Amino acid sequence: MHVRSSAAVSLLVLLIVLLGGGRAEAQAVRVEAGGGWAIPSTEVDVSVEGRDRPAEINPGSGPSGYVAVGLMRRLTDNLSLGVRVRAQQLQLRVGSDDVSPSIDRCVNSCPGGRLRALSLEGQLHLTSVGRIAPYFLVGLGVAQTTIDGTRIDAGGTAFQLSETDVTDAGGNVGFGAALRLVRGLSLTAETRVTGSLPGAKANAVTTFPFTLGLAYHFGGM
Repeated sequence: MHVRSSAAVSLLVLLIVLLGGGRAEAQAVRVEAGGGWAIPSTEVDVSVEGRDRPAEINPGSGPSGYVAVGLMRRLTDNLSLGVRVRAQQLQLRVGSDDVSPSIDRCVNSCPGGRLRALSLEGQLHLTSVGRIAPYFLVGLGVAQTTIDGTRIDAGGTAFQLSETDVTDAGGNVGFGAALRLVRGLSLTAETRVTGSLPGAKANAVTTFPFTLGLAYHFGGM
């Protein structure tokens, strides 16, 4: 709860500064899209038909993608502030070796999984280091974890794994850098923690995405 409160306060301060005026100067609209690779850090317990104990799935890494739109405002010659809405999806790959207790095989196909997240995000950019602008980010929103149901074969007997679908409060925390390519267009690189917050519901997943993206500014930045 303390982590959620701290993130909420940080994001609220960023919104007040961005929308409240003050000494802030030029403002621009920013759109961005990108993708990369995400590493999950959470195991998922899945109900098994005909068994009292659930199966434990340790999802593997997979591709991720995101789109975002928001506002950027120059605070000083050295700092810019951004607030945006980000939608993202991350694939959770599951093989027969990722299911415990161990199984012989997945009968048709092993279960696929997804983490979808929608968040309101604040960014603080350091603009005094030339063409490369490092930034820090924090966001709050909602995250949905889905693991598909499938049939598995263990010891010559087929069992049905139930579908798992969990929606909970989520967010992003991380850092990145933007490299200015031409006027208005930048290449971005990020590493962050994405997914459910501490104290989340059972089976809510947290991941570590590493992404590259392209961002374009419209307006006075």
